[in-house]
Amino acid sequence: MPALVRFLIRHGLIGFVIGVAFTALILVLDIGSIRSMTAGSGEGLGVRLLLAFFVCTTFASAQMGVAVMWPPSRKVDPMAPPDDDEEAGR
Repeated sequence: MPALVRFLIRHGLIGFVIGVAFTALILVLDIGSIRSMTAGSGEGLGVRLLLAFFVCTTFASAQMGVAVMWPPSRKVDPMAPPDDDEEAGR
């Protein structure tokens, strides 16, 4: 598997895990009474799964975007532009 695909999958999974934790936090703290409203409904599990799916998709996409656009350090990539500290001679 190419390195770029592994990079994207790894960061997508990191974002997905963050999304699961965020969704769990929303349900545990009962923000917006989401847990209360879905507990008394027959479709509550489906609503919670949809919430988790869309939140996880959003967080995974954001994590992949940040990972792609974050500038690499010179220690990892010798072709990266120099840091401000290196230019100042520190």
